[in-house]
Amino acid sequence: MDSRFRELSRTVPIPHPWDLSTYLQVVAAHRGRTITLLPVDTAILAGSGCGTGSGLWIAKHDSDVIAYGADTTDWHAEHIIVHELGHMLLGHGAESARTEHPEAHAYAAITDLLPSISPESIAHVLGRSDYESTRERDAETFADLVMLQAMRPQRRESLLHKTFFRDRR
Repeated sequence: MDSRFRELSRTVPIPHPWDLSTYLQVVAAHRGRTITLLPVDTAILAGSGCGTGSGLWIAKHDSDVIAYGADTTDWHAEHIIVHELGHMLLGHGAESARTEHPEAHAYAAITDLLPSISPESIAHVLGRSDYESTRERDAETFADLVMLQAMRPQRRESLLHKTFFRDRR
C-alpha cells in the first residue's frame, strides 16, 4: 500500500495547504468524471446497504456521487469522502464489488436517497458494509494516509536539495 500511495500521490497530488474541494477537482480531472458530494441523514445511509451509514459511492455511467453522513464532524466527513475517493483511485469498481448492480432493496434505498437518479443510470454502488475485506482496509489506509499527509507542514526545500537532488525526470 505504501508504494501504491506514493505513486497515487504523484499522479493525483494532495494539495498543500489541504483543501478538499481542490482534491476533489484533481481526482475528478484524473478520472475524467465529475464527482458530486451529497450530505444526507446517516439513518438513510444505514438503510442503503452501507453498514454503519458512513459513506456510499454511487458510480453512475458518466459521473460519481459520494453520499456521507451530514451529522458528523467536518474532519470525519472529509475522512469518509477521502475513503470513497480511495476506492475510486485504487480501482475498486464494479469488478471488485460484490454485485455489479445493487440488489432490489438497495435500489429502493438509493431512489429514496437520490430521487433524481434513475436506477438505470447506476453502474455500481460501493458502501462500507464489509470492514474485513482487503478492499475496505486499503481504502481506509488510503484515507488515513491522505489525511496525515494533508496535516503535515509543507517541507521547504533547502538550496542544496534544489540544486543537487531535484527530480530530473
